[in-house]
Amino acid sequence: MEVDVTVLCDAVAVFPEPVQRALPGWSAEHQAWTAANLPGNVAADGGWLLHFHSYLVTSERGAVLVDTGIGPAGSEAAQWLGTRGRLPTLLADAGVGADEIDTVILTHVHLDHAGWNTTSSDRPRFANATYVVQQAELDHLGDGPTYERYLKPIATAGQLRAVSGSCALGEFRLHLTPGHTPGHQCVVTDVAILGGDVLVHPAQARWPELTYVYERDPAVAVTSRHDVLTLAAATGLPIAAAHPQTALTGSGPVLNLSALTCRLGQR
Repeated sequence: MEVDVTVLCDAVAVFPEPVQRALPGWSAEHQAWTAANLPGNVAADGGWLLHFHSYLVTSERGAVLVDTGIGPAGSEAAQWLGTRGRLPTLLADAGVGADEIDTVILTHVHLDHAGWNTTSSDRPRFANATYVVQQAELDHLGDGPTYERYLKPIATAGQLRAVSGSCALGEFRLHLTPGHTPGHQCVVTDVAILGGDVLVHPAQARWPELTYVYERDPAVAVTSRHDVLTLAAATGLPIAAAHPQTALTGSGPVLNLSALTCRLGQR
């Protein structure tokens, strides 16, 4: 079955904190490597320039959206980053309407990955979609404000599906990668590993032990990074994560791949 993956760059913004604080252990070597290999992740002042990617995966079985970005103006993530998302426009440009999305897979439930989950009237934005999240993520969220804001309207509409651990989902495989959050998951397709925040910065592909200050369990996150990098090496699949400008391998950016690489950063 032919699978097509299109990156939808919901927004680009400078991380609001110094990269040295966000990534403990950050060094001049990390900075020089990133500037040389992935300058699109370095802001003009040397700060951390993030891309906020969702992924549209289409096949004869339908249309799947992996993560829903930062959301519209006024959303929590948009206010934090000082910009707004544009995912609905990007989907329209790709020729896919919100009602044509049959599955939304959330790698995890953070404000910059679930921002377009619902409409302004707190209805599921993707009215015909099943939203898939790990049970461990739901257990972690409980009935707190994040669940209330991003998932409760989905559950109320009967569109929320919880899965437990690594498992098959249609033509994909969900790969449990905890650490960033307890229920973080990657989506393994025939084209790429859609990695969410298993790698938040491209330098983590070169130095997987480089931790992120907002990882729930940094030691477990390092193990998950090694796990995904090993999977990528074994399968030959690039890792297309949410925030790096392009797809990655264990040694750095992928420079010569298929249509996936060509599309990264262009929508």
